[in-house]
Amino acid sequence: MSSYVDECIFLGQQAIRAGNEYLEIVVIPGLGSNVISLVAKERNIQLLRVPDTIDHFNESPMLYGTPILFPPNRIADGRFRFEGRTYQLDINDPSTHSFIHGFVHSKEWKVKRFEVNESGAVIETEIDSIDHEAIQRQFPHRFRLKMIFIIEGNTFHKQATVENLSQKSFPWGLGYHTTFAFPFHDQCSFSLTVDKRWRLDDRFLPTGELEELEKPIVDVPLKGQIYDDVFLSTVVQNSGRNEAILRDEHNGIEIAYQCDEYFSQWVIHNGNGKQGFFCIEPYTWVTNAPNLKLPEEITGKLVVEPGWERTVGSRISVR
Repeated sequence: MSSYVDECIFLGQQAIRAGNEYLEIVVIPGLGSNVISLVAKERNIQLLRVPDTIDHFNESPMLYGTPILFPPNRIADGRFRFEGRTYQLDINDPSTHSFIHGFVHSKEWKVKRFEVNESGAVIETEIDSIDHEAIQRQFPHRFRLKMIFIIEGNTFHKQATVENLSQKSFPWGLGYHTTFAFPFHDQCSFSLTVDKRWRLDDRFLPTGELEELEKPIVDVPLKGQIYDDVFLSTVVQNSGRNEAILRDEHNGIEIAYQCDEYFSQWVIHNGNGKQGFFCIEPYTWVTNAPNLKLPEEITGKLVVEPGWERTVGSRISVR
């Protein structure tokens, strides 16, 4: 198997390309370590929504590639309390008076290594909050977030590690705003291993209520469907499966987006259903998790102690 990794220019930005005969990714460290491109090479299909220019990207940065959300989605009024401390984050979503999508997707990340080894083609990037005044001002804990991207066979692996370099514990959540260029045509369907849906208020915040799905989301045709939903997965505890599946019968392609048990929340969004994108967003915590008065095993809120680190994993396989 012939793996490769090298530097390149993409959208006029310094980037790193990695791949083999099956898949190729492009990572732009200066744009939040965004995996901006994922190509299925055997069929020559671009799986992600890719902008034509950097200006187009800047118009809607959440709807291209795979923005890293730390933390994901909204925090009501940008405020929460933890261990007796009040945190006030910037209101960057005035329409819902919320803080949205975290600290790191718009920052420049450092490249730690890129190489071909026994695992395949590997890219490692990281961001240290001490290098960014805007992060320190809002979140007074030093943390380091590291991403490792690996292309191995027909699978793209993502591993995220958050390290607490401060003197106090803090809550954290992570997600990916993965924007697929999907559906490719009318013969496309979608499956998701979830069994509950969060009820949302008019600010798109969970009310704390969960509703059982009337039927499983299995091979649902995407034509004419509109999604802007937040789901909870408890089935992973029983079956071990925690995944979204996109199927394109016309091109004979299946995309399996699989996550470990930490990613218990899934957001699905496709605008008005006619804009040529389908966002699959696995989260470790649900929207506004620090403010929900529910058990952490339901909200997904994680805590990392001083000097500790947590690692979570996901992968996208194309077959």
